[in-house]
Amino acid sequence: MSPSHVDHRRGSLYMLLVIVIWGGLPPIGKSALQLVDPYWISAMRFGFAACVFLALLWLREGRGALSTDGQLKKIALFGAFGFAGFGITLFEGLRLTRPEIAAMILALGPIQVAIFQWWQTHRRPDNFTLTAIAFALLGEAFVLTAGDITRLSGGDALGNGLVFVASLFWTAYTLGGQQFPGWSPVRYTALSCSLGWFAIAAVLGIATLAGHSSPPRAEQLVAVWPQLTYIILCVSVLAILFWNMAVAKIGPLNAGLFANFAPVITYLIAIAQGRIPASLELMGAAIVLIALIANNRHQSRKVGRLNRPATPPFD
Repeated sequence: MSPSHVDHRRGSLYMLLVIVIWGGLPPIGKSALQLVDPYWISAMRFGFAACVFLALLWLREGRGALSTDGQLKKIALFGAFGFAGFGITLFEGLRLTRPEIAAMILALGPIQVAIFQWWQTHRRPDNFTLTAIAFALLGEAFVLTAGDITRLSGGDALGNGLVFVASLFWTAYTLGGQQFPGWSPVRYTALSCSLGWFAIAAVLGIATLAGHSSPPRAEQLVAVWPQLTYIILCVSVLAILFWNMAVAKIGPLNAGLFANFAPVITYLIAIAQGRIPASLELMGAAIVLIALIANNRHQSRKVGRLNRPATPPFD
């Protein structure tokens, strides 16, 4: 078997692990929220992750890689977006909405990236991508309402809105990596996560003073230790490492294609727990996934054509 095939198989295996871990986050996170609030969960998960990533960066790239190269404010800002903004807002939203709905909202990340790049470059996406965006948004409307327009108001709507804001924070953080050319993914992740933790600590302090957050008691931590272990170790460390390893093996486009399937895992968990989604909701989820997958394959083919060597005029 050629090295390229071995790399593809390994990368695919890494991404399968990623989508299983990501798919389990919404329901497991919602379970943990019954006893520990979003601020303390975010502080614990990203505090641990920052230590792991900084140690990994030091081992792989040396002590010099711990420097921000004079870009402290910029990397701290994106760290605040990606870890304080995303982490806290996502879990606040999960308190109010169903895990599978949150997973479908988060799946719209590639659509947000396409729209942002359209705004930034003033280059209109091609017709195929615009059609995929339209179908994805239509499908999302079916997921959110299941034919009941009243679901767009009340607690569910607020929770869905918070999850959507969380997805915007993560999109901003993801695109922020382009602001640091020459930095490895591990360096960007380690420095942004460690600096982002200080933003989490600041928000935690404000929420505590406002009476919106309180430290978990020892018995509460013991009661949800399996959920916290999953969130802290599997989601916050292993999934990010597997993601970086997969991107290195199969490329970001193929990795993104795999990532579109994470909501399927969340829906399967919901069904296993006894919740039967409405038919319109399932139809909407299918439309979103098909639109995202089709656009990902379309973009992959476009990149392949651009990278294809020119045919010589004579053989």
